[in-house]
Amino acid sequence: MMKNFLLVGIGGMSGALLRYSVMLTAPDMLVLWLENGIGSLVLGWLTGRAVASGKTASVFWTTGVLGSFTTFSTFSAEWLGFMQENIIGAIFYGLGMTLICFLAAALGFKIGGGST
Repeated sequence: MMKNFLLVGIGGMSGALLRYSVMLTAPDMLVLWLENGIGSLVLGWLTGRAVASGKTASVFWTTGVLGSFTTFSTFSAEWLGFMQENIIGAIFYGLGMTLICFLAAALGFKIGGGST
């Protein structure tokens, strides 16, 4: 059990540093799209591999790295800000982000060997 705590902690630190790197290098409007899209794809891939191999996905990668790399809370806060400015644009933003992340996760799952 202590091993998993350490794996999640080290993974979380790694994911946070990766996220910060994206924030420093990508245009502001793309940061959340990149983080959440890539994170969804990779999580789907890891899950597909785990299902295909009959194993459990590593907490280092899932809860640790990807848990701190992707961010639903920032997405929610940004979406709320858009709602206050432009309700129609905000609806497209929220639905678009959700759809892209779902499709990325499904694609990753399929690539990872899981069946859909």
